[in-house]
Amino acid sequence: MAVTALATGLLVGGGAWGYQATTVDAAAAQATGEKGKNAIKADAVRVTQSGITLEVKKAVFDGNLIDISIDRTGKGLKNSFVYNGAGDESKPMDEGTLESIDVYINGKSIMELGGKTLGQRPNLGWGPGDHSKSVRVKITDPSWLGGKGYTFPEKFQLKLKVKLAGVDKPYIVELPMQKTADKPVVLTDSLTKQAGNITLELGKISLTSTSTRIQLIGKGDTTEQLSRILYEFVDDSGRQLDWWTAFGTDVNNKEKSLYNDIVLTPIHGDAKSITIKPFYPEMEVPGETSGAYKLDANGEIVKNYIEKLEMKVPLK
Repeated sequence: MAVTALATGLLVGGGAWGYQATTVDAAAAQATGEKGKNAIKADAVRVTQSGITLEVKKAVFDGNLIDISIDRTGKGLKNSFVYNGAGDESKPMDEGTLESIDVYINGKSIMELGGKTLGQRPNLGWGPGDHSKSVRVKITDPSWLGGKGYTFPEKFQLKLKVKLAGVDKPYIVELPMQKTADKPVVLTDSLTKQAGNITLELGKISLTSTSTRIQLIGKGDTTEQLSRILYEFVDDSGRQLDWWTAFGTDVNNKEKSLYNDIVLTPIHGDAKSITIKPFYPEMEVPGETSGAYKLDANGEIVKNYIEKLEMKVPLK
């Protein structure tokens, strides 16, 4: 049985994204060239405690994921909102640093929605926002992970319980959420590639003005081998899509196929195709299957591409 986060550095339940914040910010700034525009800003949702204010700057549910940006303000706060993990880990977090986030949909914790295992309930992650005093929260449902998984309703009440270091009580942020009016472009034409005894199938793609969601299904080898595969996504102009969230599991189907649910930055408006490039990341310690990845001179993962599994997907 395998339940795995796929992106480098991605922590299930919070912590850090599997991307560099600078590339995500750049992608977000390309909105004028993306398919449509449908960003929804929250109506000045602010909560203040102990002289520290949290303000929701954006809250969007586009059908692919829930995407929320929160700013933190307060006098004397010099540290970043999101803990960066640097320095002495035994030292207590500075006041105002984000400790945890709990999420509730229509009054029910996402830990209780869908099932008992990670691959059966919504996946929560958070990471740096567009500046040091901001956090980006992303939540996906498990409906693309095989079986009949829980799906977010089209309209619901979202509650965030946000705990900051040095503040006694958690912040309660209430947000009425509704799926955006834009209809996603959904591609369901199946593609299948094979390399040795590994088969990779493209399940479906959902394109909105604010995100790209891709389902990939791996079969035919041990789950351990399949779960080591990572993916790069590039459009026909060479623009790379950045990772936002990713999750993989084989717990929801009898065949033990590994269902990967990957959410990326939105595809550019003039893109005619997207290429999915599977690869094995090279490990810092040769022969290891876990631990740090080996990086090149530019700080990028050293990738061993699996050319036989590569897919070029036309966009309709």
